[in-house]
Amino acid sequence: MLTSQDVDTYRERGYLLLPGRFDAAETDLLLSEARRLAGLDIPQRIMESDGTQVRSVYAVHHHSDAFERFTRDARTLEPARTLLDGDVYIHQTQLNPKAPFVGDVWEWHQDYLYWERDDGMAEPRALNVAVFLDEVNEFNGPVFVMPGSHRLSLDEETRTVRGGWENTLNADFRHKITPEALGDLADTYGLESVRGKPGTVCVFDGRLLHCSPPNLSGHPRTVIFIRYNSVHNPLRPVPDPRPEWLANRDPSPLEVLTRPFSAPVAR
Repeated sequence: MLTSQDVDTYRERGYLLLPGRFDAAETDLLLSEARRLAGLDIPQRIMESDGTQVRSVYAVHHHSDAFERFTRDARTLEPARTLLDGDVYIHQTQLNPKAPFVGDVWEWHQDYLYWERDDGMAEPRALNVAVFLDEVNEFNGPVFVMPGSHRLSLDEETRTVRGGWENTLNADFRHKITPEALGDLADTYGLESVRGKPGTVCVFDGRLLHCSPPNLSGHPRTVIFIRYNSVHNPLRPVPDPRPEWLANRDPSPLEVLTRPFSAPVAR
């Protein structure tokens, strides 16, 4: 699924944009499932600070057959297998719907800092596969990145300021990178916004510095994130581990579907 140039771009910049991987019928199916899941009163649904808008829904592949198949579709799974050099499993899935004109910011962070400190992930052999279910533009809360920052270790620049795994999910982040470090990094690496039409795939390294502002437009912005980890990088035991729906501890390898996820399931 990836060319050698794709792989080189990912290794150099820490992220790769793949437009047009899913068609309108497929994104419509997933949007329908996203709306259904956002309406469920379950622990995996996290609300914004206003208590009325959904910030995220985690472990969506546990609550939806369509999302479960989606995580094993060749267009999501094969890029991860290629870039992580072999079999992978799901560390986490996350649905992020951003409603117009409301919602909190996602501060600058590296996902791997959380996976390492809170989940016991030994090595950064994990990545994100994000799929745009709506158009993502400069106004409706795109992800901002610092290209090349995935080669950095920011352990010294990051302070754990709040306890409890709940603060790894809400806007009041548990691990914060110092403003001084962020200013220097932005000057060094620059900033880019990741945008695209529905059906676009963005693959990015778990160490890539990224953030996301609120949706300032009149249109929704929904993105599904699949976090794949190498089966050779299982989580180590940690005190007070996050729930399994945030940090899967079963490294059983995923098998690629032989047909698109949206194809009818034989009964």
